[in-house]
Amino acid sequence: MFHQTGRVNLISRVFSILILVMAVTVTLGDDTWSRHCIDSSRVGADGVRLADFNHDGHLDIVTGWEESGVVRLYLNPGPTKSKQPWPHCEIGKGRSPEDAVPFDIDGDGILEVISCHEGTLQQVLVHKFASVNKNATTGLDDNALLNPSNWSTTPVTQLDGQMWMFATPIVLNESRRGIVIGSKGGQATLTLLIQPNIGETNLDNWIQVRLRDCGWVMSIQNIDMDHDGDIDIVFSDRKSATRAVAWLEQPNEDAEHDLWVEHRVGATDTEPLFIEATPNRILVSTRKSNWIDFRKTEDGLWKPNIFDNPRSVPFGKAIRRLGENNIVLTANTAADKLKLDQPGIWLRSTEGDWKAIGSKNECKFDRMELIDLDADGDLDILTCEERQQLGVVWYENPGIK
Repeated sequence: MFHQTGRVNLISRVFSILILVMAVTVTLGDDTWSRHCIDSSRVGADGVRLADFNHDGHLDIVTGWEESGVVRLYLNPGPTKSKQPWPHCEIGKGRSPEDAVPFDIDGDGILEVISCHEGTLQQVLVHKFASVNKNATTGLDDNALLNPSNWSTTPVTQLDGQMWMFATPIVLNESRRGIVIGSKGGQATLTLLIQPNIGETNLDNWIQVRLRDCGWVMSIQNIDMDHDGDIDIVFSDRKSATRAVAWLEQPNEDAEHDLWVEHRVGATDTEPLFIEATPNRILVSTRKSNWIDFRKTEDGLWKPNIFDNPRSVPFGKAIRRLGENNIVLTANTAADKLKLDQPGIWLRSTEGDWKAIGSKNECKFDRMELIDLDADGDLDILTCEERQQLGVVWYENPGIK
């Protein structure tokens, strides 16, 4: 039995611990990012892309699940239900989907999905909504969109044979439509498909333009870099002698036959991964325990400012600006040869201090979208995770802007 003094000391110690725990909880609670699961029922969620499929004013999600070999559509249930699992549909299958992007190929107001596949499949697939109940004017019926039998999948056979990694739609001069696609491997390219005429909806009949040889295209962003009124192509190529962050200037007249002039930004001595680009600033994550903030100078050159990753985490993935001065970084802390007991999402404050978002370690996160999912006036982090089966998730912003 305890002596009375022992009881008093024990109670005192327990009380002190409780006070400390309460203090820590209060301190951390002010800026804790709660994680909300959209879907964790599969393995290998690899990328999130946004578009409004049912025309309800809320952005929906498409995701390729690499290890599971499926492509899924998630309908946004709106702010009041956003913290619950979202209704979804398996719109297609294919081995090793690396990316899935919404794109209205035929211009009818109904979105298709283009998925890129590496591994042994090495194809680009088109997933098309084929329900007779579709109506682009009044909106689409959710039940129809969520019925797998209303979706069909066809390959773009002219692109067979490359390990395709990433795709992004682009508007070309004279209102021509196209899509930029990047691959990896010994025969990798950055390729442009151009619609030959308004009525042509079969991507096998679109004009294929090989823009550039590559080693491994990680990221593509299509914006007007030179303020001349047309859309240019910003990209990161992470492997081989071609690696760089650069942008291709859209020709003034003929995107098919004229030269797309390449403007080198930098990152040729590292492995650049995902980017966030504006005409005067480009953020780049790398696999060298750092990230690069390229700023365009008055003489048109790009100045690299190199910063360390949090806790020397080596394998950065995606990087975004949250507000003017905060940086969000995702990372792969579950790499096969270097499993780190570290979280995979981090926030860098204006002062340059890093703080982990979430507590799950040995994770492999991917690209992000910053979007206000709970309609509280700040941007939340939407992303996906491949190794710990977190799946498609979003982190609720505690009020940081």
